Amino acid sequence: MSSIIITILFMVVIGAIIGGFTNSLAIKMLFRPYKALYIGKWKLPFTPGLIPKRRDELAVQLGKMVVDHLLTPEGIQKKMHDPVFKLTMVEYAQKEVMKYLEKEDTIEDLIKNGLHMESPSNETKEKAKFYISKKLEAKIDELKSKDVGEVLPERLVLKVENGIEPFSDLILSKVSDYIASPEGKEKLSVMIDLYLAERGTLGSMINMFFTNTRIVDKVQPELLRLLKQKDIQGVITTMLEKEWHTIKESKLHTFEDKVDVDVIVNDLSEAIVNELPIDHIMGLPLTKAIEPFKDRIVEDFVPRIVDAAGNYLSNQLQPLMKQLQLAEIVKSQVEGFSVGRIEDMVLSISRREFKMITYLGAVLGGLIGVVQGIIITIIG
Repeated sequence: MSSIIITILFMVVIGAIIGGFTNSLAIKMLFRPYKALYIGKWKLPFTPGLIPKRRDELAVQLGKMVVDHLLTPEGIQKKMHDPVFKLTMVEYAQKEVMKYLEKEDTIEDLIKNGLHMESPSNETKEKAKFYISKKLEAKIDELKSKDVGEVLPERLVLKVENGIEPFSDLILSKVSDYIASPEGKEKLSVMIDLYLAERGTLGSMINMFFTNTRIVDKVQPELLRLLKQKDIQGVITTMLEKEWHTIKESKLHTFEDKVDVDVIVNDLSEAIVNELPIDHIMGLPLTKAIEPFKDRIVEDFVPRIVDAAGNYLSNQLQPLMKQLQLAEIVKSQVEGFSVGRIEDMVLSISRREFKMITYLGAVLGGLIGVVQGIIITIIG
């Protein structure tokens, strides 16, 4: 009886050892040897191990698995629309934006460092001047074929037309005041003397009739009386209205030869740019420049941008993932792994399960040993 028990125990131990060893060996053969082994030209069977031998196929299948089952557009879209995830992203973005908005660097320094510009102020002025110049040139080209009356604002046209009569009164008044002044009288005397001198004998005869009185003393009052007549005012008003009507119906391009358009555009653009507070804005610290808008940027603008960016990425996710070619990325990464690293990765995840497989082999081997021991006992 004792010999039977010893035989069965012996068979159990041998079976357990064989079962555990074969399972452990099978697990090792998944990874090892890393390379094919040869005896002469004859390659040993089962070398290299299963995973080293199938590494390329494993890389392809892992790439497909990641794209088809793990990082799917649907799964990412679901995550991006998750309210908790959105809130987390908004809070993160707000924190990062707040850090940036609290910088003491001036706007010019930030632009200089961020865009690698030597002088942001000067370059901004140059670009602003160029933009304004192009807009003015385009507007002038557009208006060249139009009448002056069409180009001028209606309010200005009405103001000029309503001011023609008062302007003619002003002209007469100024001329009358000048002629009545000592300077005007002296100028009138010189003009009369010059006129008579150019008339030769006729002029000398006229001077003989005014021996005791200067001709200017006779002409000045009559001229002043003439200037006060309504007919003279009407003539001047009519002349001004006629000239104004001619100017209104003239095409704008007819004045090109009278003015240098390039100079006017350049000077006007420069004057406008000089009025812009570019230097002042560039010299402000960022935190001070955006102070009135800081709360609105952080609390309103940032969440909107995050939401818009999330929606855009969600809608473009499928073509974007195709462009990224994630399967190829995973495949190339896995192909670049050493077999030892793959082994470490798999064992780090499944070491406990592999041990249980080894123990299970030993248990099964032991049970087989019990069965064999009983069969041998019965037969014997």
